[in-house]
Amino acid sequence: MKLTDLKTSEQALAEDLHDPAFRREWDRTAVARAVALKVLAYRTEHGLSQRALAKKLGMTQPQLARLEAGEHNPTIDTLARLAQTLDVEFALDVHPRQRTPRLLSGRARRGNAIASYQTDTGTILLAAD
Repeated sequence: MKLTDLKTSEQALAEDLHDPAFRREWDRTAVARAVALKVLAYRTEHGLSQRALAKKLGMTQPQLARLEAGEHNPTIDTLARLAQTLDVEFALDVHPRQRTPRLLSGRARRGNAIASYQTDTGTILLAAD
């Protein structure tokens, strides 16, 4: 098999999203994945190990690893701890699919600090700066 015959991760994901069970789980963990990417980016930008960042956050390394895995939605308390300790800001807007979001600012929607996830019941926007 040639390397060019392999699917890209985007192609594999697009195929997986056709499976209703996979799609439900993908939608359910949308916020978790966005937060995980922000935490991972912070950790790598600051040259920190999981253990060092966990200590800074008052967590254990396994707790941080679970957070970075993006499989479980963080609690509001966890988002507050991340915001305070890492000096990052999170804004979350959950709204019906058929309505344009009104709470998140236009700057956040136009900027690269936004993640948008479509679910069966609505849309979730997460801005992090």
